[in-house]
Amino acid sequence: MLFLVSAAQVGQTILNLLIFLLCLSFVVCIHEAGHLTVAKICKVYCFEYSIGFGPLLFQHKFRHYPKGMSKEEKKFYKTHHQLPKYLYTVDENGKKKKAMNPLYDGKVEGETAFSLRLLPLGGYVSMAGEEETSEEAYGIDVPKKRTLSGVNHAKQIAIMLAGIAMNFLVAYLLFLFSYMAPQTTNDLSTNAVVVSEKIDNNTTPAYTLGLRSGDKIIGLYQHYTVVYAPSGATPKTVEFDFPAEEDRKTLTSYLTLKEGKSLSSYTYDDVEPTSIAYASQDIFYSFNHNLFTRSDAYKDYVIGANSTRTITVKYISASDNKTYTKTSEAIGTKIDSGDTYRFNYFGIGASQKTVHYSGSQVFSLSNHAFSELFVGLYTALGSLFTPQGWQNVGGIISVYRMSAQGVSSGSLSYFLFLWGYISLDLGCFNLLPFPGLDGWQTLLALFETISRKKVPSKFKNVANYVGLIIMFVLAGLLVVKDLIFRG
Repeated sequence: MLFLVSAAQVGQTILNLLIFLLCLSFVVCIHEAGHLTVAKICKVYCFEYSIGFGPLLFQHKFRHYPKGMSKEEKKFYKTHHQLPKYLYTVDENGKKKKAMNPLYDGKVEGETAFSLRLLPLGGYVSMAGEEETSEEAYGIDVPKKRTLSGVNHAKQIAIMLAGIAMNFLVAYLLFLFSYMAPQTTNDLSTNAVVVSEKIDNNTTPAYTLGLRSGDKIIGLYQHYTVVYAPSGATPKTVEFDFPAEEDRKTLTSYLTLKEGKSLSSYTYDDVEPTSIAYASQDIFYSFNHNLFTRSDAYKDYVIGANSTRTITVKYISASDNKTYTKTSEAIGTKIDSGDTYRFNYFGIGASQKTVHYSGSQVFSLSNHAFSELFVGLYTALGSLFTPQGWQNVGGIISVYRMSAQGVSSGSLSYFLFLWGYISLDLGCFNLLPFPGLDGWQTLLALFETISRKKVPSKFKNVANYVGLIIMFVLAGLLVVKDLIFRG
């Protein structure tokens, strides 16, 4: 049985990895396709369009009829294949080389080689005139007017920003598709709850009490026995109720916010006392995580080894429609090697409902998601070098875990939204004016436009190499962080 479970887990991991690599390759393909498409429009010669880095796995050049060939000429070549398909030449080393005969069917070989390389963690478009591109490596002599450095700065900027624009477009489209799909969301307007049987492999107090999913909670209060330890005073054991008897209300919803408050940013002080979320909150855990702001009332209270929390619940059973009042008592449990204690989760959550959004709602929600996440990503990047910012940032393994979470959720809507977020993240990251990124190339082109002075090639090359080294080091550190701190 253990073998079967292990085999299932291995199979799921392989599936998650394959889906992750396919989706990541798709996002990278779209980004690089943006660069390639605008470069072609601007007549810049592109040697290679590659997905992945490292050793070459596959490469192909598409063939096409030359521009201006008439229909009669195309028809002739389609019906008369009298010339050899391949031509053979011998190079200066005596090595025999095979090439397609351009007169075989009238088609000529395209300029750009489409490549697949071993490491599918990125990609690139190699264009003539890029500082780091050696034209000798491709054996092609490209006229100056068809190089990236040979076109005007407006075209250079358009080419650099095209990949980012494609990532933003894909992100927005995925948000749209996500909201078009039926949504399973929390029903915060009802006092019916979902009850978890186990959390962290422990049977929850709510389930032990007899609560089941679908039951409606109409009353709840907590009685605490904890330690009161104000600064400079001797700690003592005290008891109190939350909510206090005079503040208890009939509970009519899982969560209702006071007027003017938003679900995207709220504290428990913003919650109406008729909400289950308000009455059932663990005020000590919430306070420690900056969700509960009554610091004056509870800042000197701590959970000790013998602290208890008694929850009294009045609910209407979904099975027989009868009203019950039951009490559950929990003892504080140690959560680290020090003297930090907490109470186990009670085990209730909001009911779920399926929502179908209208067309206008889909666009409104997509716009809101795009703008909120766009601002949030740059806010997070701005705090990267603070302790809290470093704690919240993740690398490629974190991205994989996000994707795997989307797969395991079984929700297509959630999966699409996650990958929309990842595509937006990639676009925002590339927009940074950091050496080696598209934002840096754009900044240099803008500087040259305004100053009418060319930035020395040596400086560009050194800056790009240093930037890439820093990014690889940072990526490595994030991988180590993701492996060590899985939370």
